[in-house]
Formats: sequence, C-alpha cells, structure tokens
Amino acid sequence: MADAKKIVFSSFQTPDTRVRIPVADSCGRVLAEPVYSKWTNPPLLLSGPDGIAVKSEATTGAGEKSGIELDAPRVNTGMPMPDGYDAVIPIEEVIEVSENKYQIHAPVSPLQNTIPCGEDIGMDDMVMDAGHQIIPFDIGALLSYGITDVLVTSWRVGLVATGDEIISPYETPKPGQIVDSNSYMIAGFLKQYGVVPVLYPVIPDDPATISRELQKISTECDMVLIFGGSSAGSKDHTVDAMEQCGTLLFHGVAMVPAKPVTLARINGKPAFGMPGPSIASLTVLREFISPLLSQWGVPIPPDLYVDGELTEAVASVDGVDMFLMVKVHTDHGKTLITPVPRIFGHMMGVRADAVLHKKRGSDKLVKGQEVEVRAMRRETIG
Repeated sequence: MADAKKIVFSSFQTPDTRVRIPVADSCGRVLAEPVYSKWTNPPLLLSGPDGIAVKSEATTGAGEKSGIELDAPRVNTGMPMPDGYDAVIPIEEVIEVSENKYQIHAPVSPLQNTIPCGEDIGMDDMVMDAGHQIIPFDIGALLSYGITDVLVTSWRVGLVATGDEIISPYETPKPGQIVDSNSYMIAGFLKQYGVVPVLYPVIPDDPATISRELQKISTECDMVLIFGGSSAGSKDHTVDAMEQCGTLLFHGVAMVPAKPVTLARINGKPAFGMPGPSIASLTVLREFISPLLSQWGVPIPPDLYVDGELTEAVASVDGVDMFLMVKVHTDHGKTLITPVPRIFGHMMGVRADAVLHKKRGSDKLVKGQEVEVRAMRRETIG
C-alpha cells in the first residue's frame, strides 16, 4: 500500500482553478486570495451603553459629594454620537433633574463608553487571508464589510458509475439492479471538504463509451472517480478503458477492502477506479483521495484517534493492510472496540464509529488487546 501512496502523491500537479462566486453561496469554500474591507466599521463614533452623551472635559471635578448638573442628550447603544460629544455615561449612573438635564457624580475620560470609528475594521484592512475556509458566520462578516463576491479555489471532482445494472437512487430497483449510492456518499464527503462534486449519468458496460466519458470528465474536472468495473468480472471494462484513454499507474493494491482500486492519469488528471462495495469506496477515499486533496491544499480536518480494548480477536489476512469497521463504546469507564461484521453488499457498516487499521505483516490481534482506531464519527468518540 505504501508504494501505491507514493505513486498517488507524486504523479499529479496541484490544480490552480479559481472561480468568483457570490458570498451568499460561499459557505464551505476556500478563499483563493485575501479579502479586504470595502469600508470602515463603524463609520463614525457610536454610543456604547444606553445613557447620556457628554463632553468629557465638562465632567471634570464631578464626585460622589460634588455632583455636576449637565444639559445632555440621551443616546442608545450603537447610536451615532452627537457632534461635539466624546463620551457616554450609562443611564443608571446619572440622576435626571429635568428634561435633558442630569446630575453626574463621576468624571469620564475621552471616548469612555463609546465605540470608536473603525474599532471593528478599517477600510482596506484584511478580513480573511487566502486559504481560509468560509463558515456561516464569515458570510455575515463579509457582507457587513461590503464584500459581495469572493475568489475561491475551485476543486472539481467528477463522479460517475458504470454498469448496465446500476440505476439512479430515485428509481426502484428490480431484481438484479443496484442503486448508485457510492457516488452520492463520496460526493457528501467532498462537499464537507469544500470540493465541488460533479455527478455524471451512469455509463453502460461498453468500453468505448466508458473511455469517451472518462476523456470528457477529465477535461471538465480536476479528478475523476469512476465506480465499478475494476474487478475481474465479465463486464468489468473500466481498467481497459482507463488504459485506452490514459496511462495506467496501478491496478490493485494489497489492502482489504478495496483491493481492486485502480489509478490512471488521464489528461494529466488523477482518475481512480473505485471498487463497488461502499465500504471499499470509503476506504479509497480515506487512504488515497483525501490525502491527495489535502496535498492540493483542500482543508481536510485532521484525523482523530482513540485507544480502546478489543472485545474479540481479529483474524488476519496475509500480505495485506486490513481496514476494519468498528464500534466504540464505554463500559464502566473502559473504552471498548467491537468489530462490525463485513458482509458483501450489506450497508450496516453505517453503524460503525471508527476504523481499525491492521498493518500488513503485523501480529494477530487478540481479544482484550489495546488498539488505536481512527474516528468516523467525531461526535460519538470525541
């Protein structure tokens, strides 16, 4: 598996595709350049608390036993200060004598209890730097500073399934038909990373059609993920098609699941032949695709690990790296790791919390052994 990773990380140039989009549509995207405020905020001196506006020099000498009476206008929080006034006294600290006349018992200094002009940000000050991933709160800030569109890095990954038996998730499968769930599952992960997934129609089991579509997708996207057709079945044409329209870099990796994973370079772009089982596709995403995207600058969160005790032994498969889905739970303060049964075609791996990596050539894992697992659900074990 290490050799395959070296090929993945050394065979492709980092794409430099950028697009300008409305700020309102930018959540999750990554800035391709710094952004600067178009105006000063606040644009003028504002009142801090509700109170009275005063000229600070007029409050000199005010004390607990030497009150001073002042003619003063009322102001509210965030209200522009009247011309010539430079401080605020909170309303609870004054005594109203008559309309617009108040008695004060403490002096204030210039700008006390005010929000100075530009305290939040000044015109042309940097708001966010390149590489920043935008969150919903950022959208409010950007719009508040007059920024209505931003230049973002645009990583596009094309996803397509192959097979005469593959149908849309919006159709009811007949006997022998399989719903294209993998494309949508992986697309969901890509969206979380700030990557734009582009879903293409299912390709029938025809080598020429697969090759033609791979060429097309590789010109429109920075990476291609093609699902199915990478094993040794009579209708598994993906590998031949990838070889026809590009350079095959490897077919098959010593790992379980996802052993038939394939990688080709088509029009200079990485094209991954994704294995059919969903858990296998997820393994390829985790072990190859996500690290490559991270190398390109995609802000993928770091992995979270947890230690626990195995509740049952794990059988070895010689000569391969094993990735086993597991449940993580706590019993009397002890963290326990329980393998999830892996049965071809079953989707109940969705119940897993983490992944246990048993490295190639490592010793057998026995019941009660302390192991380290990588989280799939941070909220469950974080």
